[in-house]
Amino acid sequence: MKKWMSLSIALALVVTVLSACGGNGKEGNEGQGAGGNAGGKAVDITVLVGKEEIAKPFEAMVKDYNASQDKAKVTIIPLSGANGYERMTTLYAANNAPTVISIGQEMPLMKDKLLDLTNEEWVKNASAGTLDYATFDGKVLGMPMSVEAFGFIYNKAILDKATGGSFDPATIKTIDDLKALFEKVQASGVAPITVTPIDWSLGAHFSNILFTTQSQDRDARHKFLEDVSAGSVDLANNAVFNGWMDTFDLMKQYNTAKDAPLAAQYDEAPLLLADGGAAMWFMGNWAYPQIKEADPDGEYGFLPVPISNNADDYGNSQISASVSLYWGIDKEQSTPEEQAAAKDFLNWMIGSAEGQDYYVNQFSAIPAFSNFQVQPEDSLSQSVLYYMDKQQTLEWMNLYFPPDGFPTMGAALQKYLTGALDRDGVAKEFENYWKTKK
Repeated sequence: MKKWMSLSIALALVVTVLSACGGNGKEGNEGQGAGGNAGGKAVDITVLVGKEEIAKPFEAMVKDYNASQDKAKVTIIPLSGANGYERMTTLYAANNAPTVISIGQEMPLMKDKLLDLTNEEWVKNASAGTLDYATFDGKVLGMPMSVEAFGFIYNKAILDKATGGSFDPATIKTIDDLKALFEKVQASGVAPITVTPIDWSLGAHFSNILFTTQSQDRDARHKFLEDVSAGSVDLANNAVFNGWMDTFDLMKQYNTAKDAPLAAQYDEAPLLLADGGAAMWFMGNWAYPQIKEADPDGEYGFLPVPISNNADDYGNSQISASVSLYWGIDKEQSTPEEQAAAKDFLNWMIGSAEGQDYYVNQFSAIPAFSNFQVQPEDSLSQSVLYYMDKQQTLEWMNLYFPPDGFPTMGAALQKYLTGALDRDGVAKEFENYWKTKK
């Protein structure tokens, strides 16, 4: 999230939350004891997962893990309709903290509650840069979940037919190029794009492009974020903002749900993409399991989101790719035995053949570790790896948004899709949010 990638969607899992999860209110410590207690009974640990897209395979993986050993029993905690931060804070307030937490942009707010994982074996195998966000005062507080990316996912068969050849995403480098492609697709009898109006998709991922393309220099784009917060940015006269909105105008104009944009459902989009109802979908590779289920033999790829008509501008040839979520372990309300069991579970997920198989082949995740024996072979993951190999990736600046950032900005873009807000209104709502954010 990603973000959390699905903070506002409840996990579709029927599970029971153990009343004793989190260690019965014991003050946390960083014990290193082995999983299992002195009596030989399995240690109960809980996992709060924020990705609805992997709900079913994650449940299956936990079932296999529980059956494979007798030291720990893992139970999944559903989001229950809340976003990730709300669910976390509610559970902590109830003295019922999860043992393992998938955590993204909330990490700076939760860092004092997380166990130091610096000495774990997997740290030395983490890919370059993937631990930066999760490191505070020299301590690694989170294990990278996977590399994720987002942009325009396209169905190659549809674009091949519309363009009369083998479609090459490198041919789309400007907003005008994108418009011309949309028109060719429409002329072929297919809707060019489907837009899922969920706040995290619009307010975290699409909004990320606005901030991360302000400059190729990391310090400069983060300075831009500070300037917006200080109220010293006029978005209405910002070139990147206007180019970004020009692209959003195309998405709005050619959207499958143009007449009722907020009625579009997430679960409908993979089917539209797979069945020829739409050529593209603004989304991330976490959605591939649903696409694959509908079209197991299809070929898919990523197209960058152009934000200008200068082909050389930063962002026009890059996709957003980063580690969006980390696994953290609670240190406040869990016992040393629970912490040790949680470490065993995390190590099993990324170190065992079974765990790696689930990660890559069931979650469609791109490993964030150099020692993975299982590597992704699906076309969408290969597309991400292509952009990574070419160093054509954008930073996920949405990780630095406050927890209420994506709902607020997402709401403004939802209103724009329906015509309830114009471009100046979007600029004003964005500016007002950043100036008054908590």
